[in-house]
Amino acid sequence: RAMDAHRGDALVQENGCGAIWCLAFLDENAAPLAQQHGADAAVLRAMDAHQQSAVVQAQACWAMCNLAAGNDENSAALMRQGAGAKVVRAMDAHRGDALVQENGCGAIWCLAFLDENAAPLAQQHGADAAVL
Repeated sequence: RAMDAHRGDALVQENGCGAIWCLAFLDENAAPLAQQHGADAAVLRAMDAHQQSAVVQAQACWAMCNLAAGNDENSAALMRQGAGAKVVRAMDAHRGDALVQENGCGAIWCLAFLDENAAPLAQQHGADAAVL
């Protein structure tokens, strides 16, 4: 509810993404967070609303990684919602921020683990160029 009620507050979005990252670290939490509580959509909304905030982008990428890791349904849903493009956009916008680059690579790694995501990440979203 906090992320939804305070969409314009970068600090709430940063900390919300951080909380999702920690909660989704446990595999058994990742599915309900995304599929029942909409954590995936909240993370992507934070990325859209705070494109100029490197710290929000970094936290969102890390949260996305934990939501996608080991959960094919979450990973596919994130890609359907534009996660690949948002990660690459964040990495392009914050090339000088090592944490955005590190967490962006992590998000791409976790998303690409699902075979059906790997080709679109590289061919449509330019994730290969963002990483290299």
